Amino acid sequence: MKVGFATADWSISVVEDTGTPSMGGSGWIRLGQYSQFLTIDHVLGTLVYSNDSETFGVTDVHGEHHLDCDIIYMQRWMLSDIPENIRKARAQGQIIVNDLDDWYWGLHDKHFAKNIVDMKTNKKENIFYYRDALRASDLVVVSTEFLAEKMRSRFDIKNVVIHENCVDFKIFKPRVHNEGPIVIGWHGSTAHRSGDLDVMRDVFPRLDEASFSFHHTGYSSTMPAFWDEVGVPQERVTIFPMVSPTKIPKVLHFDVGIAPLNDIPFNHAKSWIKPLEYIAAGIPFIASKSPEYGRLRQEFGVGRFASKPADWIGHIKSLSKLETRQSEAISNLKAVRSLDVRVGALRLEKILESIA
Repeated sequence: MKVGFATADWSISVVEDTGTPSMGGSGWIRLGQYSQFLTIDHVLGTLVYSNDSETFGVTDVHGEHHLDCDIIYMQRWMLSDIPENIRKARAQGQIIVNDLDDWYWGLHDKHFAKNIVDMKTNKKENIFYYRDALRASDLVVVSTEFLAEKMRSRFDIKNVVIHENCVDFKIFKPRVHNEGPIVIGWHGSTAHRSGDLDVMRDVFPRLDEASFSFHHTGYSSTMPAFWDEVGVPQERVTIFPMVSPTKIPKVLHFDVGIAPLNDIPFNHAKSWIKPLEYIAAGIPFIASKSPEYGRLRQEFGVGRFASKPADWIGHIKSLSKLETRQSEAISNLKAVRSLDVRVGALRLEKILESIA
């Protein structure tokens, strides 16, 4: 059995140190990071379709075409011809799995991807074709309970399984916490948000300048500025540019992590990956009360949650104490070890074996 993992989530902004293409965050978290831990024969790259064999293949980062895949595990392919080609490939005996990590049908108007995948503005590639591709597949793999429920109830897709997001704890170096001013940080693309950072406008400006500063990892001059989004002067913010997701473990330069989310369906589908990365980096975090963030608390007992500015401020001031940050960072990390990428790779192999 050979599996072809084909994601459409490749970065147009950064490359790896080797000069090879870099995956986007979702492509890396859902597919890329598992590759080195999988024992099954597989290839990772972008999707290709052979008209001769009427089956899919994968083109790897070196440009080699792999047209001998028994299973195609695809992610984010929304082109108009994908659904029909899936039906043809399945008729030839090829097994098609589709991976879903976001609720694209609930995108906020402020989100960069809104117009890109909207059928009104993009006739060749959109979520209408994506829905049909999901329906045409042998199996849909999702990251959250919300997405699983939507697949079953809204799209009438019965063959759905949940594969929760994991991180590679071994490549993170837990932060050493020290006395002194506190750096509050967030990592992500400001263009791919849904008004999430707006709540911090009533929080950050009320924090003492001598005691608190801010950090954004994921800066790009072509995207909205983090300091404008959260309502503080630029001089109070340090930045680190957008990098490959493989480098995230090395660029979380702050003491307290925030994970604010606007209360909309798109965010209800969000997985717990951002808080999990904070935990792996030894950074205590404060998050909005979303379904998956709440489940992280319920099942693992980690994290702090806020629904109004006073909550955020109270938690931030509590975490300004060195002993509190240190103990919380240690206890959080111990609690979520089962969400390691190696465990996730085993789960992924079992999913694939179940449909082979």
